[in-house]
Amino acid sequence: MIAIRPNMLPRILAHAVRAAALPALIVLAALAIDAGPARADTPPHLRIASGEIGRTQYIEVGINKSVIVDLPVEAGEVIVSQPGVANAIMRTRSRAVIQGMSVGETNIFFLDPNGGGIAILEISVAQDATGLAATLNRLIPGARIDVQTFSSNVVLSGHAQSAGDVEQAIAIASQFTGDPSRVASVIQVDGGQQVALRVIVAEVSREAVRQFGINLSATIGGSVTTGLVTSPSLGGASGVAGGANSIGIGFSAGNVALDATLRALERNGAMRTLASPTLTAISGQPAEFLAGGEFPVPVQVSDGEVIYEFKEFGVKLSFTPTVRSNGIVALQIDTSVSELTTEGGINTGQVTIPATRERRASTSVELPTGSTLAIAGLIEDRVRQQVNQLPGLGNIPILGALFRSRDFVHSQTELVILVTPMIAQPSTGPLPLPTDTMAIATDAETIFLGRMEALYGVGGSGGGDFRGSVGFVLD
Repeated sequence: MIAIRPNMLPRILAHAVRAAALPALIVLAALAIDAGPARADTPPHLRIASGEIGRTQYIEVGINKSVIVDLPVEAGEVIVSQPGVANAIMRTRSRAVIQGMSVGETNIFFLDPNGGGIAILEISVAQDATGLAATLNRLIPGARIDVQTFSSNVVLSGHAQSAGDVEQAIAIASQFTGDPSRVASVIQVDGGQQVALRVIVAEVSREAVRQFGINLSATIGGSVTTGLVTSPSLGGASGVAGGANSIGIGFSAGNVALDATLRALERNGAMRTLASPTLTAISGQPAEFLAGGEFPVPVQVSDGEVIYEFKEFGVKLSFTPTVRSNGIVALQIDTSVSELTTEGGINTGQVTIPATRERRASTSVELPTGSTLAIAGLIEDRVRQQVNQLPGLGNIPILGALFRSRDFVHSQTELVILVTPMIAQPSTGPLPLPTDTMAIATDAETIFLGRMEALYGVGGSGGGDFRGSVGFVLD
C-alpha cells in the first residue's frame, strides 16, 4: 500500500518535473487532448480498462465523499497536485481511494515503475448535491430535476410541469448554496404556459339633474335699477348652467318696470359601457389592455408656455398569470373604468380641464381553468343638492321660492367585472374574421333602399338560416 504524506510532497513534485520531460508523458498528453473532456456523473467505483491507459479521466467528488479507482496495471508513483483539495490513498498497487477534502479542482497522476503514464485524473470537488436532487424531486410532484455542482455554484436541469415549480426549485436550491445568484436553471417546462384571460366589463350609469332659479330686476323712474339674482351658476352641485333654458315675464306701470326671468333645467341621462377584451400572456409575465384614450392636463407653465401631461381614461386592464402544476391559475388583476366628466373640472380662461370618474378593482385569486371570477357589488348611489337664496327673503313660506335657486343631481352607477382564465392552445385552422361575410351593397340597393352593406343569411336553402333582415347594424 502506498500512502502520500505531506513530507513527501517536495519529492513527488521533483518526480513530476522529471516525468514531464519523458517522451512517454508527451504521448500521454497528446492522447488526452485527442480524447477531449468527457465529464459525466462519476460512479462510486471507477474501473480504468487496459485500452484507456494514458487517457484523462474526469471525476466529480463531493466533499467528504470517496471514489474507488481500479488501475489496469500496478502503479509505481502517484502525484497529487493539491492534497488539500483531494487526496489519494493506495489500498493496493492497482487500487486507489480518492477522497474529496475541500471545494476546488486538482489532478492526480498515476505512473508506472518506468515513469510511464497510466492515468490522469482531473478531479472537481464540490458540495454533494445528491441530497438536494432527492429533496427537489420529493417536494415538487411530477418534477424530474437533476442537479450539477461546479465549485460553489449549482445548475438545475430536467423537467417540471409549471413555471411555479421552477421558481420553487430555485428557491430551495438557493437555501442550499446560501446565495440565489449561485443558482442557474435550465429546467424545461412541460405544461402549457400561455394564459388567455377573457374579461367582461359591464357598467350602467343613470343621472338626473334639476335646476330652478329666478332673477328679478326692477326699474323705478328710469334712473334706479335693482336686481335680485338667485339663478344657479356653473360649478354648483351638478356643474351645469341653465342659462339657455329660461322664461321671461315683464310688467310696467308708469315709471315702474318689473322684469322676472325664470331659469329651469331638467336633464336625465343614461350610459351603458360594455367591454370584452381578451389578453394572452406567458405565465409570470404581465399583460395590459386599454380601450379608451388620453386627455391633456396642464402641469407646468414655463416662460408663457404651458406644458401638458396626458392622462389615460377608459377601460383598463392589467394582469399577471402564474400556472400551477395542478392546473390552477393564479392571477394578479388590476382593472379600472374611468370616464370624463364636468363634475370637479376646472375652467381657467380659455382652457377647460375635465375631471375623471373612476371605478377601480384590484385582487389576487386562484382559479381553475375555465372558471369565472365575478367582481360585483360595485354600486354607487349619489344625491347632491345645493340651495342658494337671499338672506331673510328666501325663508318666507311660499313666496320665498321667488328668492331661492335649487340645484339637484341624483346618479346611480353599477359595475360588474367577469374574469375567465384559460390555458391557450395553438390553432392550426384559419380563424374567422369580421370581414369574411361583409359585402358592399350594389348601386341599386344603395340608391333605392339606402343600404350600405348587402344583407346576408336571408332565405337560402338548408337549415340554420337567419330569418329577417340580417346584417351589420349601422347607426
